[in-house]
Amino acid sequence: MRVELNLEFEELDLPIHYNHILQAVILKWINDEKYAQFIHDKGYEYNNRRYKLYTFSRLEGKFNIDKQNKRIIFQEGAKFLISSVDDEFLRYVVENYIENGSVNIIGKEVKVKNIRYIYPKLEGNVFVTKSPITVYSTFEKDGRKKTYYYNPSESEFEDLIKRNLIYKYNSYYNCNLNEIDMKITPVKETLNQSIILYKGTVIKGWNGVFKIDAPKEILKFAYGAGLGSKNSQGLGCIEEV
Repeated sequence: MRVELNLEFEELDLPIHYNHILQAVILKWINDEKYAQFIHDKGYEYNNRRYKLYTFSRLEGKFNIDKQNKRIIFQEGAKFLISSVDDEFLRYVVENYIENGSVNIIGKEVKVKNIRYIYPKLEGNVFVTKSPITVYSTFEKDGRKKTYYYNPSESEFEDLIKRNLIYKYNSYYNCNLNEIDMKITPVKETLNQSIILYKGTVIKGWNGVFKIDAPKEILKFAYGAGLGSKNSQGLGCIEEV
């Protein structure tokens, strides 16, 4: 499940790479200290890995780019999605909206015009990215740690998405699923690489349309948790076309 927030403002001036700002905004909405600590510090664990099991989209709205100052200026409002497999997580977002009706984004009080729940139908198999999908491998070369980001034309792209999804599924349901029947086919003419700078770290991801064939239960989980890695940093949010 997910919620869509519609923000109302005349202008919102942000750095071009603003994922960390939206992430901080979302986490501040969790007003239960114990639950907030669990999400921020621990998350769901499986195979010595930790997963937050939420994701969010880019801001959508009219904007101008100030290349010289590396800023993006949104005008006349914007909207974005917050998605999670945990309904409790989304409940805090809605409760905060009901209580405050606004959100502080880097010192600017922004009105939340409205918020709505989105319940996926998942009747088809075509999805569009609302934030880039990223998968990668880390290895050592010449005594230095290197990260390689895969693109959708490489077999590892699908393999790593599936493995990551299995691990996340097992972490949430405390089970030992070993394999899923899943096929991810990119619609190549729609693909665009996206470079994100997250707190000084360069992340490479892909936007576009993907055909995803999988059991409905798996699709629902991927829809909620996000596809690929770094979901809680605002990557891997998909929407049914």
